[in-house]
Amino acid sequence: MDLWLTNVQLETSYLKEGDWSYGTKTENTAIGINDGKIAEIVPMSEWQASSGATIIDGENQLLLPGLIEKHCHLDKSKLGTPWRPVTPAASLVERFETEIPQLDALPLSIKERGQALIDLELPHGAVMFRSHIDIEPMTQLRYFDAITELVAEQPFGSELVLFPQHGLLRSNAASLIEEALATGKASYIGGVDPYTLDQDYKTSLRTTFELAQKGHVGIDLHLHDRQEAGRATIKEMIRLTKEFNMQGKVAISHAFGLNDFEGEERKEVFQALADLEIHIISSIPISPGTIPPLKELQSYGVAVHIGCDNVYDSWSSLGDGSLQEKLARYLEIFAVKSQEDLTQALGLVTDGKVPLDKNGAQQWPKVGDSADFLLTPAACTAEFVARKGFVSKSFYQGTVVFSAE
Repeated sequence: MDLWLTNVQLETSYLKEGDWSYGTKTENTAIGINDGKIAEIVPMSEWQASSGATIIDGENQLLLPGLIEKHCHLDKSKLGTPWRPVTPAASLVERFETEIPQLDALPLSIKERGQALIDLELPHGAVMFRSHIDIEPMTQLRYFDAITELVAEQPFGSELVLFPQHGLLRSNAASLIEEALATGKASYIGGVDPYTLDQDYKTSLRTTFELAQKGHVGIDLHLHDRQEAGRATIKEMIRLTKEFNMQGKVAISHAFGLNDFEGEERKEVFQALADLEIHIISSIPISPGTIPPLKELQSYGVAVHIGCDNVYDSWSSLGDGSLQEKLARYLEIFAVKSQEDLTQALGLVTDGKVPLDKNGAQQWPKVGDSADFLLTPAACTAEFVARKGFVSKSFYQGTVVFSAE
């Protein structure tokens, strides 16, 4: 055994008064880790130390799945540089065309600013980062190369999204995407609002799917468009996911246009998203009428995730890098209150991993799982979620990612 994590509390069931759940039962446990995976789970009363294994005392804290940052931009943050609010821009195009020169003029490098964002997020439990990285003629592969170097130096997990923010067709970025794919370091191809930006959403999306299939990667597209533009883009993504047999490999970030489907079409689209395992990723915006109907989507079985997105960059001066804060905002917007619902909400920031299922049966962790978790003094998942519990330590594949000590 490489590592024993001892004296950790695992949730085993709900505590109830009649039909009302008010907490969880826990069991003091030891977790054995080998080659980055959970190899043994034993009650502390039965645990025996292994020769040569490292031992970390969990000090009777609760063990929960590590959090997953599903949407960030490690190449865009201005953290660590002198304060400047967002500069005025008359349009989306003006915003991104002025962004790159502004970022390149900053006194800190891409890697230094990216590290500052990582350092902001780690204390809140993140053990995996999905980062979009600008790739277009203005950046070439400079930003991609810098971020691949940065994440290679880190103990946490990462997924990199090739992001032609200036428009895949509009900026002629396909050849740069292919060049980046050839490195084998990307997990997804992204994009943004192909209907309004490329003004030929069908060609733009088909090209994206063709590149993804050729490069053996997934797709994670920014989609802010509303009304006809948003609806048409979503329906075309559903159609292409079927055509290219990319079930489970496609995500739509933001997806504001999901609000604009009505009646039978709404039901059909939401069910198709579930059936094709097209994931929806939200940064939980609070602008009226903007946030997608996330609870309704989940009722159809759609996989929903939360990411921080903008943290002090050219698009927003706000953001604290806390997935816990984003999750708490979701709880407030959608009036999540019960022990069971608060517990299940953790799955929005853990790729669906939750210690107890909806009926209170233990379902995590299991032998064979990747050893990705965090320790917290919270009494239960619901308290950690609702009260934005303190994270004392986190692990990715059995390696310590963050320690508050």
